[in-house]
Amino acid sequence: MDIAADNKRQQKAEATKRRLFVAGMSLMREKGYQAATIRSICSRAGVSVGTFYLYYNTKSDILKEVYMQGDKFMVSANPAEEGKTPLERIRLFIDRYSELTLRTGLDSVKVLYNPDNEWFVQYRAMQHKLDEMIKEGQEIGEIISDTSSEELTDFLFVCMRGVCYHWCTSNGGYDLKERMRRYMWHVLKSLEP
Repeated sequence: MDIAADNKRQQKAEATKRRLFVAGMSLMREKGYQAATIRSICSRAGVSVGTFYLYYNTKSDILKEVYMQGDKFMVSANPAEEGKTPLERIRLFIDRYSELTLRTGLDSVKVLYNPDNEWFVQYRAMQHKLDEMIKEGQEIGEIISDTSSEELTDFLFVCMRGVCYHWCTSNGGYDLKERMRRYMWHVLKSLEP
């Protein structure tokens, strides 16, 4: 077994997958999700259509990768949360969501905010993390309990995504983190008993 050769193959495979990802996201930004075909993605990445299917089952899987990376970022340990109340941790979560959106980039976020994007509406790891904070807040009386934690999680995500959508339609024309914080702090007031 040649470890050096295996490492080289793995690096080449990772580079190919990255080229497909970058090509897919750039074509979806330029042409829209529907118009970016697997064939055009492969052409831009300089690989065959068969190679595409070694890494992705559908072009939707390219978007899935963005969400998986986002979930990983949102659920990773945040040292700033230590010793904070659930509402304080939710505020930090909201700030982190802004950071994630800015890291993803305006052009890519515009692609993600697409009605054909099946990953946008799924209840994923980041929603579960927020739901846990809300439940904890409800248990200690810091957050209203007449509405389920799942519904409050959905409510907060609709509001956060609304600010992000407005930021996209404004072509990134303002400080997203500041606007998100200002708007969402008002929203969070409605969750206090």
